[in-house]
Amino acid sequence: MLAELLQLVVGRDEKRMRKEVWRALVPLLFRMSDQVPSVAKASREALLAAAELLRWKTLKHLLQRERLWELGACLLQKNRSRAEDFIHQSLPYLQDPQANVRLAAVRFIGLITRRLREQTTDSQADILSALQPLENDWDISVSSLAARTTSILRSPCVQQRPRGLLRALRCCWP
Repeated sequence: MLAELLQLVVGRDEKRMRKEVWRALVPLLFRMSDQVPSVAKASREALLAAAELLRWKTLKHLLQRERLWELGACLLQKNRSRAEDFIHQSLPYLQDPQANVRLAAVRFIGLITRRLREQTTDSQADILSALQPLENDWDISVSSLAARTTSILRSPCVQQRPRGLLRALRCCWP
């Protein structure tokens, strides 16, 4: 039903609507990890509607099969040119009160940095400054993943060559 409503609205200004839907994907991805079941369910349903609207069969398939761990990679694979935007959209979620949401954001940022072939120094500095406080997070899974990510981003091979970032991060994320 939500997909049908979105299709009706999209008919009026499809290009602008698709752009707005793309902006909503990252927040919805993180909210699928919300501790409140109704929020997680609504986010999943909204992502399904977005997949319909964008005619994105792979995303729809992953959501229907509940292969949630693959959604971030799917999003990045579909539109690698938005990687910097995805990172900036993710940064506020590193401060979310829920550990599940913070962990999802750290994982997604790690995935993005792993897949980027080139990364600006400014972007890397932003990521490092956002991740550093999470190294002392009360949730051990968040703090350990944040510590590994910042350690990898600071390693000399990463700073000298962007491809070193890819090799270094492969050890931490599947």
